[in-house]
Amino acid sequence: MNNIIQEDFKKLEGQYKDILSELGGKTIYITGACGMITTYLNFFLLTLADNYHLNLFLQCRNTEKAKKIYSKYLGKDYLHIVDDNFEMGHMPAIKPDYIIHAASAASTKFFIETPVDVMSPNIVGTWNLLNWAKDINVEKFLFFSSNSIYGEGGVKNDVLEENDYGIVDPLNERSSYIESKRMSEQMCRAFWKQFGVPASIIRICHTYGPTFDIEKDTRIIPRTIKKILNEEDIEIFKDPNSVIQYTYIADMVAAILIVLIKGAFGEAYNSGGDEIVKMDDVISWMLNADESIKSKLIEKEIDSSYNFAKGKGVNFVKLSNEKIKKLGWNPEVTNKEGFTRTVRSYLQDFEKQ
Repeated sequence: MNNIIQEDFKKLEGQYKDILSELGGKTIYITGACGMITTYLNFFLLTLADNYHLNLFLQCRNTEKAKKIYSKYLGKDYLHIVDDNFEMGHMPAIKPDYIIHAASAASTKFFIETPVDVMSPNIVGTWNLLNWAKDINVEKFLFFSSNSIYGEGGVKNDVLEENDYGIVDPLNERSSYIESKRMSEQMCRAFWKQFGVPASIIRICHTYGPTFDIEKDTRIIPRTIKKILNEEDIEIFKDPNSVIQYTYIADMVAAILIVLIKGAFGEAYNSGGDEIVKMDDVISWMLNADESIKSKLIEKEIDSSYNFAKGKGVNFVKLSNEKIKKLGWNPEVTNKEGFTRTVRSYLQDFEKQ
């Protein structure tokens, strides 16, 4: 881990000692352990594992990839990398205190090309994991949902609270993700109401940080980072409506842990930063993160390949974060600072290669 991530972790531990103390001595099972957010979360927990006596079971379909990511910790008795196919109902012979279900494809490319694979971990997987949670009496089940569940239009307010909702076209090409996340949320609520499974939901806004897989992740931020490292210019569509509620990953991990420990059962919590930012500002911050960067920003006119125009099932209004703030969460990192830190993190690692 480079010093950007180490600085993040030191700050997180100092700010949330009360939350972390609740994790002491616990066993945590986390699905989708090679994802962008979970990689950062897992590294943070692994740095705490000795002092807090944590026992971590990290589920990933590709165990070789997981072993490469977490190679520094292989052989530690608190790390267990598993490839249980929970979508097939294959659960490990353990009794975790906490289950964090984060496994899910989150890229438009997958929504369009492999929608069945997108739905499976969200619907079949969540069903199996909730049944497992019921059988072993977990302390908390946390489901990673998404800001996309609000759909598009039909919302009276400019700021969306947890009980608002918009319109989702079930046949839209992105709806394999949106509808399956919605169904998973209802499952969490239903298992709580009928069986008392202590499930909470965190609706994750657009998150960025130092743990993107820039070789495989085709979303705009990792794509931009890769181009910066390759000294290529950055092309984006000229869209005045392209505004996003971004959250730096350290703040998102804090939100996840707070909802895990303090979130009410059967409830959902928006987790988005305070800022709404324009996409061209984001790219400019990234390009100005270091004086060594040679890439330039090129804006082009919108054409049919643009997936985020109005009317394509994407809602860019702001999510209220008042509910999660009442649990004690406050985003600390501004987006200008966060995107600068993200790019500098990759530049540090690139220089070491």
